[in-house]
Amino acid sequence: MTLQLDTASALALTPGTTSLAPGVGANTETPCSGLFDHEGRQHIRTALERAARPDYPAWLGHVESAAACTRPIRLHGNLATVDTRTGELLTVRHTSTLPDGVIYKACGNRRHTVCPACATTYQHDAYHLVRAGLVGGKTIPETVRTHPAVFATLTAPSFGPVHTRDVRHCACRDKTRCTCRPAPCHARRDAPSCPHGRPLACWQRHAVGDEQLGRPLCPDCYDHNHHVVWNHHAGELWRRTKQHAERHLNQLARQRGLPRVRLSHGKAAEYQARGAVHFHILLRLDGIDPGQPEVITPPPTGITVDDITAAVTLAATTITYTTPAHPDQPGGWPIAWGHQHEIRPITLSASGDALDDQAVAAYLAKYSTKGTEATGHTSRRLTADTIDLYANPTGTHPERLIAAAWNLGHTPEWRGLRRWAHMLGFGGHFLTKARRYSITFGSIREQRAAYKRAHALNRGQPRPEGHPETARFQRQAVLDTKTEETTLVIGFLTYAGTGWHTTGDQLLANTAAAQARERTRAGREELAHQQACSSSTPLAA
Repeated sequence: MTLQLDTASALALTPGTTSLAPGVGANTETPCSGLFDHEGRQHIRTALERAARPDYPAWLGHVESAAACTRPIRLHGNLATVDTRTGELLTVRHTSTLPDGVIYKACGNRRHTVCPACATTYQHDAYHLVRAGLVGGKTIPETVRTHPAVFATLTAPSFGPVHTRDVRHCACRDKTRCTCRPAPCHARRDAPSCPHGRPLACWQRHAVGDEQLGRPLCPDCYDHNHHVVWNHHAGELWRRTKQHAERHLNQLARQRGLPRVRLSHGKAAEYQARGAVHFHILLRLDGIDPGQPEVITPPPTGITVDDITAAVTLAATTITYTTPAHPDQPGGWPIAWGHQHEIRPITLSASGDALDDQAVAAYLAKYSTKGTEATGHTSRRLTADTIDLYANPTGTHPERLIAAAWNLGHTPEWRGLRRWAHMLGFGGHFLTKARRYSITFGSIREQRAAYKRAHALNRGQPRPEGHPETARFQRQAVLDTKTEETTLVIGFLTYAGTGWHTTGDQLLANTAAAQARERTRAGREELAHQQACSSSTPLAA
């Protein structure tokens, strides 16, 4: 297992100031003096100094909840304990009595390039959220296993020729490490040139990870404005597509004398190397109970997976609309899907062209932790002070896209393009779902918090099975109204900073978290081995 550690200090460039540039600042930690002066590496020296303190075990337990985070949030203030039955204020405690005088909270960022630990937690939550909508569990009825479902991939249209890696028949399971021989990028016998004198042919067979992939053959011919506008309106295009597919299925239901149906979806967005967003969508067919419209009901048996595939294909190839007028484009821009799309059925056990539920859940969970890093660009939200660091109308492909989004967003009606210029115009969530498809992230996090509270209360007093009892998984609406606990801890906390105090603290916390993960992994492997041995048939003597 590789330990991912950010060894740069999270402090500002100079004490008491804030760095305007994205990322972490330079190392401004207070030099240690004493027993560890001989150690030249500062992060080792500060780690030794922390570990030598008598309160080190208490500090390590205090930061346990955020130990794996690369940039935890530090909070300070008062913690009040209230009796929920009488409203009596039992105790008030200030964070100054805690190690470091603050509470550490994991940042919760979903992107692997920002915080691998928090992104892994988000990815696991996304996996269980998506899979619960396919196989049931966690308040979702297990009858959803029988619902017809498909997995669709819808892409953006072309805004100009770009360098591609075209593998006609790929046999690799991991497409990111494909070793198949690709076809020439843009093979043209006539070898034409664009109006700017650049050739529109490319005979290279690009390898995986080639920096040219996704870059236009002619940057000046590429329609960067249309590109960022399409990204900005991709969410509305999907809404209209799903609405059209659902209407088509209900027309089929009426013709066949069947009751109404609806499509419930889970959707993940992913950036292509050229910077265009494409969607990976899970669509499940549900029935509708007029008396209980909120209940997930099995659909009628007269509509099949082939009907869903035909409905989605029809919607993806016919739905198009035009954006409102812009001073640079009075007629607006056409918004439609590209010609490349794929729709495959989902089954509990994959066979043929079908996908199984675990693969689909893993796909969507993996895509939900990605961002613009596939395009070669990563930044936080841009402002007038930082836009010049990333935008250039005559620069690289990502720089031109950012410049196009910023320039088009100068009018009030298109201001959203400036807000999402760092995302190349796309302002939607990377993982979305229909309200009735599955559980919510909030309910999963609340269940995890309840388990941790139960685990902390029973620490030192294990139950016969060795695990504390936890409440049954419930929907978020039920969890919001629960008042079973007799005491309630209310925090009056304010922001104190981001990141660890020293790189040594980060080294120790991340190492302890990595060891805990390794122990958990080893325990799971041992349990799986014991279950396999107990279920296997003994050999004959």
